[in-house]
Amino acid sequence: MTGAAHPSASVLTDQLAQAGVFASGSPLSEAFRRVDRGAFVPAFALNEHTPQGTRYRLVRRDVAAQREEWASHVYADETLVIEVEGESVARALPEGAGTGRWTSSSTMPSLMARMLDELGLDDNSRVLEIGVGSGYNAAILSERVGSERVTSIDISPRLVSDATERLARAGYHPVVAEYDGHKGYPDRAPYDRIISTTAFTHVPSAWIDQVAPGGLVLVNIAGGTGGAMLKLRVGDDGRAQGRFLPEWAGFMPARSHTPRARVTVDDEGESGVSTLDPSLVSEPAFAFVAQLATVDAHTVLRVADDGTEFLALEGADGAWAEVDTEPVDGGFAVSQGGPRRLWSALEATHAWWVANGEPDWSHFGVTVHAEDQWVWFQNPDGPRWPLT
Repeated sequence: MTGAAHPSASVLTDQLAQAGVFASGSPLSEAFRRVDRGAFVPAFALNEHTPQGTRYRLVRRDVAAQREEWASHVYADETLVIEVEGESVARALPEGAGTGRWTSSSTMPSLMARMLDELGLDDNSRVLEIGVGSGYNAAILSERVGSERVTSIDISPRLVSDATERLARAGYHPVVAEYDGHKGYPDRAPYDRIISTTAFTHVPSAWIDQVAPGGLVLVNIAGGTGGAMLKLRVGDDGRAQGRFLPEWAGFMPARSHTPRARVTVDDEGESGVSTLDPSLVSEPAFAFVAQLATVDAHTVLRVADDGTEFLALEGADGAWAEVDTEPVDGGFAVSQGGPRRLWSALEATHAWWVANGEPDWSHFGVTVHAEDQWVWFQNPDGPRWPLT
């Protein structure tokens, strides 16, 4: 542990305490106070959405004219983009600006703090972090429980290398390894806590095997439509069970060395009209239950050749649906095809959701067995949907 406070880190910590994220003077707040976020985020990219896509502007600590702007964002409660298209922002944006898909970020400190608080850490907790990112979270974990009890993995060799270097420079030496998060990290098991800063469509069974009985797993369960944060407790029978947290949060999807294949189907499908407004799919509460209905489908807003917008759903098995976002005569034009009818399934789930009082994700939980796992409503014996 470094034990060295940074003035701006202290200001940020005080702001988080005043916002009620954690208690001032608690072990977690002091861990935040002793870790300088700026040491782990020397550069980031600010982004804006344009008709041509997301555009980035690079901001660097080592550019004198940008140092004040850099500090105003790094020591604020903001999520910062640190990687674009698998490259550090400094390499991805050599001219200081550009476009692309962001692939890693430094999570907003308040969300990090809330997640760490949910873990109920003590001085002896052995922790596995899935997704090292900038290394900032691993540093805070190292301050809280000691570097020797922290393991952090990431599928990106560059992120692992950069985070390891920055952690060592700051005086922290947790185990940081390049590894597919879906597999956990058996070399350091068992763990008392697993925390994921990337989203998974299900709870990897390897995690349950690697957590000691009574341990906790905290992960964003999400797919291409919606999701929420889940906290599970692992039993001594190899089963885990828990509920989605009341406060919504989302992370970028986890990458894998063996991504699931997706197929296309040459199918003109069938056309119809729906009374369900597709804009509802962007509302977090309904998006959560829509995810249960669409399972593996990606849901994206697209623009047709004539400039009109439509909602597109694409399943891994080739199932598809397209829904106009503008109604005509009170209905929304729908086309869908493939081996299942995605929009019809979503309509049925919406009817169920309305009939049950439009519950949000906090009314749901998850049970994980060795060979099976599912989401349930209200209690483990209630209505259920498989997680795959």
